[in-house]
Amino acid sequence: MGKRNRWRQGRLRETGDRLDAVLIRHSRSNARPRAVERFRDFRPDYRDKVEALRGYALREPEAWRCRLKSRLVERRFFELVRFVFARYPVPAHLERIWIEDVADDFSDRIDAPNLAAGRRAGAPDLRYWYLTVAQGGSLYKNESSRYLSRQETHHFLAAPAEMTSATQALWYAIVRAQTERADVAINVARSKIADYSIASAFWKEVARFFARHPLPIHKMSDAADFLLAAKREDPAFSLKGMDLAALERRIEDWHLALRRNSAVCGGTWTGSPLPDTDYKFGEDANRAIWRVRQITTGNDLFREGQRMHHCVASYKSACMQGQTSIWSVTSEFPIGCVNRGVTIEVTKGGYIVQCRGFANRLPYADEAALVKRWAQEHGLIWASPER
Repeated sequence: MGKRNRWRQGRLRETGDRLDAVLIRHSRSNARPRAVERFRDFRPDYRDKVEALRGYALREPEAWRCRLKSRLVERRFFELVRFVFARYPVPAHLERIWIEDVADDFSDRIDAPNLAAGRRAGAPDLRYWYLTVAQGGSLYKNESSRYLSRQETHHFLAAPAEMTSATQALWYAIVRAQTERADVAINVARSKIADYSIASAFWKEVARFFARHPLPIHKMSDAADFLLAAKREDPAFSLKGMDLAALERRIEDWHLALRRNSAVCGGTWTGSPLPDTDYKFGEDANRAIWRVRQITTGNDLFREGQRMHHCVASYKSACMQGQTSIWSVTSEFPIGCVNRGVTIEVTKGGYIVQCRGFANRLPYADEAALVKRWAQEHGLIWASPER
């Protein structure tokens, strides 16, 4: 090789080395978190879920290699679970139980599940439901017959994409077995009725009643408040033999009684130790103030119910006993103009179990985002109140 060629090759190597150095520095300064590629790359809690059921594995988790373009850890974990345990496809709502617990303690009682107490002894682990379906077994024979009929089990597995959690899919199945209308079943599964356990004989009766007598979601949720109060007052209360018109008359009478009953007003309680909070956004003409305020008097609770057209006044007893706290969220925009927002129920255990606007409507996107921020800042848990 001539001198000129050796010199040219040397210059090319120097240029390549400098380029490599620049690229290395750039990659280090802009490095993204390492993507999950193998089983060992997952967080310990994800690995533990697979290890706990390794005896059911069809393939060793260590043999898995990610083939997804998506870098989302959840999606890659689902792919790992399919690789390790599945022969057949599984509905998305059942697959999600690998990353989120079902919001049900499977207890036959009228009150909402006590999720803060952890898994109840004897309650099913729906990961076994997943394994049964994924490996071609009969879900009804092996797992679900204690809680669902054969037809309900079929509808649970066939629940539409709108049912994004196993809890919603369970309630959808119970109602869908009573009606040809999937939209009715979806509405019940999105109402406050789905806050209760599918193992509750009373709430199953309620769900089946609304399968036969459909109502909008907000009206069903309002009815659920009345039904809970009626059942607490009279354990023998039942919807048996009642039609929709009779139920609506009972609900209206209950509303009137709440408004007239002096016990609704008066009284104070200490409430939650969490502070009232303000959030300010924007500047000048676009300035807005959101306020989160705890309600700690019977009079204010009554006024909140009147202002928002829902039955939060019925929660006074629970507030005075320290079992729950009620919060009012309002926005001021433009400055000087206060707008109705949502009413929040927070349990003693720190779960946000209800977040409702005027006439029990669902929270708007900006309201839900603000409440979730408030919850995160104060260590609260958003327990699917958007149903």
